[in-house]
Amino acid sequence: MYADIAFQQKIGEQKTLTYEIPAELEKTIKLGHLVKVQIRKSEKTGVVWQIHSNKPDFKTSKIKEIADISINTKTIAADNPQPILTEQQINLTNFISEYYFAPLYKVLKLFIPAKIFKAKTMRVKEKKEILPKPKDLKILSLDQQKALETIEQNFDTKTKSKTTSNLTTNQTPTTTPLSLNKFLIHGITGSGKTEIYLHLAKHQLEKNKQVLILVPEISLTPQTVEYFESRLQMKAAIIHSKLSEGEKYKTWLDIFNHTKNLIIGSRSAIFSPFKNLSLIIIDEEHEYSYKQDQSPRYTTLTIAEKMQELATTRTTHIPGNHTDKTNQQSSPITLVLGSATPSIETKEKFTDSTITLSERIGSAKLPTIKLIDMREEFRKGNKSIFSDLLHSKIEQTLAENKQVILFLNRRGSASSIVCRDCGYRLKCDHCDISMTYHAKTLGNPVVICHHCGNVGKIPINCPNCKSVNIRYLGIGTERIEEETKKLFKNAKVLRADRDTTSRKNTFEQIYYSFRNHEADILIGTQMIGKGLHIPNVKLVGVILADIGLNIPDFKSSERNFQLLTQVAGRAGRADLPNELGEVIIQTYSPEHFALQATESQDYNKFFNIERSQRKLLNYPPFTNLAKLSIEHEKFLTAKTKAEEIEKALREALTQNPYLKEAIQEITSYPAFIMRLHKKFRYRILIKGKNPSELISKLDPKFLDQIKIDIDPISTN
Repeated sequence: MYADIAFQQKIGEQKTLTYEIPAELEKTIKLGHLVKVQIRKSEKTGVVWQIHSNKPDFKTSKIKEIADISINTKTIAADNPQPILTEQQINLTNFISEYYFAPLYKVLKLFIPAKIFKAKTMRVKEKKEILPKPKDLKILSLDQQKALETIEQNFDTKTKSKTTSNLTTNQTPTTTPLSLNKFLIHGITGSGKTEIYLHLAKHQLEKNKQVLILVPEISLTPQTVEYFESRLQMKAAIIHSKLSEGEKYKTWLDIFNHTKNLIIGSRSAIFSPFKNLSLIIIDEEHEYSYKQDQSPRYTTLTIAEKMQELATTRTTHIPGNHTDKTNQQSSPITLVLGSATPSIETKEKFTDSTITLSERIGSAKLPTIKLIDMREEFRKGNKSIFSDLLHSKIEQTLAENKQVILFLNRRGSASSIVCRDCGYRLKCDHCDISMTYHAKTLGNPVVICHHCGNVGKIPINCPNCKSVNIRYLGIGTERIEEETKKLFKNAKVLRADRDTTSRKNTFEQIYYSFRNHEADILIGTQMIGKGLHIPNVKLVGVILADIGLNIPDFKSSERNFQLLTQVAGRAGRADLPNELGEVIIQTYSPEHFALQATESQDYNKFFNIERSQRKLLNYPPFTNLAKLSIEHEKFLTAKTKAEEIEKALREALTQNPYLKEAIQEITSYPAFIMRLHKKFRYRILIKGKNPSELISKLDPKFLDQIKIDIDPISTN
C-alpha cells in the first residue's frame, strides 16, 4: 500500500509525494493522519492525502517508507491517534486549490496550525477562563419567533424540495423544507437578528452539536463573544488574525477535541477542525472582509456552501480499491446569513429563502436621516468640516448626555499635500497614489503611504516648482479629532482607525470605554460602522459621504450604500419610546441614487436600480467574473504581458468552441491605482459562466506570471 503525502511547504512542482506504507502501519494509517517521512536527508511532517495500491514508477530513486505517525497526532489522542483532517476537509482543500488556482500547500495552512507540524510535542498553557456575568435570553417578538421556527423546522431534513415564495415574517412559516437548508435573514439594523442566531445556536449546542458564528472583522469579536457567552454560559473558541501561534494551536485543539462547541471568529474560523458541525451563521454577510485578498483568494460563502454539499454527500475511499463509495451523512449543515443590506448577488440567489424583518425590536425606531449638501454650506460661507446642522446637533446631543459617532472613511489628518502654484501632488515613491499627511500618528508630523507603509518627511518647498505655497488638502480622522476637540472642549473624544488599533486588544479597550460612556464622541473609519450596539448613541455624523462613491468599479455604489446604511444603524438603538436617533450625512453629491436610497432607508429601491444596471452591463449576479493581475517594475512590460495573455485566452476560446458561448467578454486595462509597491499593475477581466475553465486552458508558463482572483469583489 502507498500513501500520497501533502505538506505545508512547497516541494517542487508536485502537490504530493508518494511513500510506501510499512506493513506494521497498514491497519493504523488513515486519510488525514499526520505522519513523519524522509525528504532528502531531513525528516518532515506531512498529511496522508490519499491511500492506494499504485506503485510509483521511480526510475532514479528507491521508494521510501513512512517513518511513523507523528508524535503530535499521538499527543492529541495518545490511545488512538486520530486523523487531523476529515475526508470532507481533504475534499474541501482539493476544491479550494483547484477552484481558486492556489497551491495545495498554501491551502493546507488554512486548516492546520503551523505548530502541529513541528517535530517536538506541543505544550499548551492552560488559562483560567472566566465567563461573563449571566444574562437571560430575551423573549422573541412574533416576527423573530416565526423566523426561528422557519429555520429550525429544516434542521436534520434531507429533503431538497424548493419553496415557492419569499418568506416574510407576516406569513405563517412554510412547512416545505428548503433546498440545502440555506437562509438569508434580511433584517433592518436593530431588528434582532443576533437574538435569532442566539436561539438557533442554543438549540444545537444542547444537542452537543458544533455551531460556527462568523463576524466580518476582529472589531466585532469582543461584542459578539460577550453576547453569546453571557447568555449561553459557555466559553467560545475565538478565532481571528490577531491570535498568536500558541493561541491558534490551543483553539484548534479545543475544537478538535470537542471541548468547545461554540466557535466565534472572522473568516478563517471556517477552516476549524469540526467533527459535528450543524450550523453556520454568517453575520453581516455583505462585508468584503469575507473575501481573502491573498492566495488562496477564497470567498467565505462559497466555502460554506461547499461544506454543506460535502456534508450531505460524503465520499469514502477504500484502501486498495479505486472505486469510491458515496454515503449520505445523517447531519447536514444549516447555513444562515444575516444583513440589513445584503449583497446584490446574495439577495438574488436567496430570493426563495429570504426571511424579512422590517421592524426594530421593542420601542426602538429607525433613526431619521438627512442629507446635507456641502456645496450650499460653502456658498453661505461655512468652510468648516461640520455643517451648521451637524454642529448644532452635536451640541444638543452632548447637552442631553448622549453619545455621538463621527464617521469618515479615511485615516490621517489630510488626504494629500498639493502645491497651489503648479498643482504638484506629493506621491509615494513606490506607488502611484498620494501620500497622506499625519500630524501625530508617529509623534512628529509625517506623510505616510497607506498601501506600502512608506513614511516620508513633509516638504517645505514644492519639489517641482520650489514654491512655498504647498498645502494640506482633504480631511482624515486625525483632522476631525483635532477640530472636534477645538469646537467641543468639554467632550471626551476617542478615535478608532487602523492607526489607533494596530496593537492587540486596543479596539476592545476603545469599544468598552465608549460603551461605558467614558467618552462622549467616537471618531472612526469602517471598523466603527459594522454591527456595534451602543444604546446611548443618539447621533451619527458622516463627515464626507463621497469618498469611494465615484471609483470606477462595479460595486462602488453598493459599497457606499451598505456602509452608510450600516453606520446610520448605530444611532437610536436604545429601547426607549420617544428616543429617536438622528443621522446627518454630508455630501457634495446628494442627487446620487445610492445616497437618496440611504436617506429614505429604502433597500428595495437601491436593489432594483443597482440590479437593473448590473443586468444591463452584464455583471454579477448575471455572470461570473475572474480577474487576472499582471505586475512589473516597467509599465510597458506589464502592458505587453497582459496583451500576450489576453491573446492566449482568445486562442483558447477558438480551440475550445464549447467555451465560446460560455465566455462573453475578455478585456485588459490598467489598474485604478496603476503603480503599487514599485510595480505597475495591469488587469484582465473575464466575464462568463465559467471563467475558471478558460483559465485552466492557459499554458502553465502564463499561470506563473499572473495573480488569479476568481469571483473578485472589485474589478480594479
